[in-house]
Amino acid sequence: MLIHFIGPGGAGKTTTAKMLSKQIYIDYMDLDEVFMEIEGDISEYIDRNGYINYAKRNLEIYLSLKKNFNPDKLMIMVCSSGFMTYPEDISANYHHIKKQIENDSLTFLLLPSFDFETCVNLIVERQLQRSYLITNKEKEEFKIRKRLIQYLNLSCSRILTNEDTKIVVNKIQNIMNHKLKNEYKKTPP
Repeated sequence: MLIHFIGPGGAGKTTTAKMLSKQIYIDYMDLDEVFMEIEGDISEYIDRNGYINYAKRNLEIYLSLKKNFNPDKLMIMVCSSGFMTYPEDISANYHHIKKQIENDSLTFLLLPSFDFETCVNLIVERQLQRSYLITNKEKEEFKIRKRLIQYLNLSCSRILTNEDTKIVVNKIQNIMNHKLKNEYKKTPP
C-alpha cells in the first residue's frame, strides 16, 4: 500500500516522510528526487522542455514507480509540489490517477497552516530559502496561490505541519493505524 504525501513545496512532505519511514521501518520515495536522478535538474528540464512536458514525464515516472511497487508492502510516496494540480489533459488517465490518490485513505495533504494567507506566506518564505530553486517572491506567491486553491478542494486527510516534526509524524502514524485497522476489519477472512 502506498502512503501518499501531497502538498505544495515547503510544506514539510519530505522531512515528515523521512522521519515517519524511520519510525515505522518502511521505505519512502520522493518523486522529485527520483525525477532528478533520471532527468537531472527540474528547473533546467522545464526550461528545455516546458512545464507540460515536465508534468507528463513526472507522471510517467510516478506510474513506473507504482507499477514496480509491491502492493503487499507499505511505502511512502512523496509527490511533487504540483503533482495534484497538473492540467487535466496531460494524460488520458491523469484525472483517474489524481482521484485515486485523493480518495485513498492513506493520502495526506501536508500544509503549514490551514489559513490561506498564512499558508501562502509560510510557503513562499520556505521556498525562497531553497538555494537550488531559481525563483523569486512574485513567482512563488503566484504559484502557491493557484495551487493552494486546488489543494484545499481535495477531500483527503489534512495534516498541519507547523509544529515539531515528531508530533506531526505521531499524528500521521495514529491516523494510519486507525485507518489500517478499519481496512483490516472490512477485509473478509
